[in-house]
Amino acid sequence: MLGSRDAQQAGAVVFAQNCAICHGANGDGNGLRRAGMNPPPANLTLLPWSEEANAGRTYLAIRDGVRGTAMPAWPSLDERQTWNVVAYILSLKRAGP
Repeated sequence: MLGSRDAQQAGAVVFAQNCAICHGANGDGNGLRRAGMNPPPANLTLLPWSEEANAGRTYLAIRDGVRGTAMPAWPSLDERQTWNVVAYILSLKRAGP
């Protein structure tokens, strides 16, 4: 499912609506709300976020938020929407080192 183009496209829509304001349209952490955030939003194109082995961790970060950061919990997203966002984040992985 994580490699599904349909899941990635659905996740891209949810990401654009809810996540890009902080994480940036490309998931690189350079969103409009970045200024003043300490720590800054995660660059989702890098490890550990870009690695499929960490998909469960990414899912939990979206669902539960990340303590000690500005990352909120997203209880308004259902399980499918959350996994779709994870699929989209995995699709952002940068090619090469």
